[in-house]
Parts: sequence; C-alpha cells; structure tokens
Amino acid sequence: MTSFVRRLALLLVPVLVLAAACGGDDSSSGGSAQPAAAGGRTAVKVGVLPVADLAPLFHGISKGYFSEEGLDVTTEVGQGGAALVPAVVSGQYQFAFGNYVSLMLAAQNNVGVQIVSNVVNGAERADRGTNALLVDPTKGIASVKDLAGRSFAVTTLRNAGELTIRTTLRNAGVDDSRITFVELPFPDMNAAVQAGRVDVAWQAEPFITLGSDAGLKNIVDPMYATMPSLPLAGMFAGKDWLAENGDVAGRFVKALRRSLADGGDTAAMRAAIAANTRTPPAVIDRLALANWSAELDRDKLGQVGDLAERYEILEGAPDLGDLVWSAPS
Repeated sequence: MTSFVRRLALLLVPVLVLAAACGGDDSSSGGSAQPAAAGGRTAVKVGVLPVADLAPLFHGISKGYFSEEGLDVTTEVGQGGAALVPAVVSGQYQFAFGNYVSLMLAAQNNVGVQIVSNVVNGAERADRGTNALLVDPTKGIASVKDLAGRSFAVTTLRNAGELTIRTTLRNAGVDDSRITFVELPFPDMNAAVQAGRVDVAWQAEPFITLGSDAGLKNIVDPMYATMPSLPLAGMFAGKDWLAENGDVAGRFVKALRRSLADGGDTAAMRAAIAANTRTPPAVIDRLALANWSAELDRDKLGQVGDLAERYEILEGAPDLGDLVWSAPS
C-alpha cells in the first residue's frame, strides 16, 4: 500500500464510508435558532468529508447560490462519518452528508435526524458506474457467477456494502449463503485483494481507477446491479432544529437544488473537486463522476429499506414519512 494512496484516502473517503451513529441523545440543543452572519445573512455550517460526491455543494458555495438565499454557508470536515450524525443532532452542524442505510440505522436507534435533500444516486446506466466489485483476474473470478463463497472487503459491516453485494448476487442467481465480509477502509482494499486476504473489493472512486491501474478487474457495479439510480446519500439535519428553522432549511435546499442542477457541467464539477480536495489532476480528469440529483425517489428508497430489513441490517422497514423532512408550506 503506497503512502500516496493512504494520503489520498484521508482526503477522498467516498460517501459510503459514512457509518451510522447507533445511539446518542437527541435531547440536545440542536433546535436552537440560527445566529446572523456578516451582512445580515444567516450562518449555516455543513459537516462534510472532502469527497468528490460533494462537488455540487462546493460549486454552489463558490457560485454564490447560497449567499443569494441569505445564507453564509461554511463547511467543516467532520471527524469521520460516524461523528457527523451526533454533531448535527447536537447543533455543531446544521446539515451534513450521509448515506441512507446509515441514516435509517440512526433513526432506528432513536437519533433525531431527517433527510432534507437527495444529493447522489447510483448509476442510471450500466456504462456510468462509479462503484465496482474489483477482483484479481488471475484468481479465477471472471464474472458474478464466480462469487459464491467468496470473501468481500466492505467499509462497514451490516450496511450498504452487504445490502448491494447480496442483492447483486441474488439477482444473478448466485448463492450468497456462504459469502463473508471483512471490514476494511477503501484505500486498503485493493492491496488486500492483490495479497489474497480477500477475494473481492467493494470499491468506489477514486480507488476503482487506482485499482484498474494496478491490474484489478471490475466485474460489476453493485449499485447499478441492485437497481438503476439507487438512492445513495443526501443532506440531513436534526429533527428538532428543522422544527424551529424551517425557513432556513428551505432556503438551503433551494440553493442546493440549484447547485445540483449544474451537475451536468462536468468541467465545473471537476474544478470543484480540484479546489476542495487534494486529488491529483491526473486522477480528477479520469474520475467517473457521480449521478447527482436533488430528487429523492421515495419508492426506491423504500425498496432500499425493504432490502435492509430482508438481510436483517434493519429490524424493520423504516418510516420514510418521519425520516424525510417536508418543507413547511
């Protein structure tokens, strides 16, 4: 494992590394009103990781979309994904970015969070994949059919990795009863496959590109194989805070939607990644960009919850009516 890849990992941990905060007290001061910033704008802090999936947010801030809504938005890198949920509930951040399985788990554990906007989905087409199952092509794995009984590296046990891997195998008619999972950070996965410690790496960009450069083979995008445009992650806020600051949240969502609408401007998105991460230009230019959308498909999100329940990741189907915030009319 090169020192370059380790450094890159700290700067580009993809969204699915965000783990659930399985506990905590939601009776904190997260519902307090927002202070005014300079120029009469409302100060809003967003908890982030410096990831490519957040390019539209960084882009919208630099373009002044949030300022035009009377918001002074700043971002702060959280102390890892698991810290973002309690930081939002406590009021340290007004918003943060999280994957939906993790947010369902948080809600199941009575952590008061709500999704305010979708940000990123899985690929909408087979040729647009930004996730992958990477294997060593010399180890006898040529297709999904060869994955029965294999070991898989995932970022977090009992989360989105297991859900999408099991669904990918079952959709292909492959027995998933004997597969095993090993928890590893994204930057360690490719080396683990090469060394034979695991058979398969459940990977995301930029580590797909790096793995391909190292001779690994992408046999399937597990997100797309689970369902096209699989809802992956979005912005969330504390439930108590939203009850008292609906107008602020509405303006934030309006600006974020405008930012996400620019997602098709690939030059602008790559520029935002370059400006807000330390990804080498050669990697940025080759990175598969995410499928950004402000629209949250509740039917598909419900299917994600059903799959999580089927695989006993969740104890029951999530209450989407409570998990997804509705802006005041």
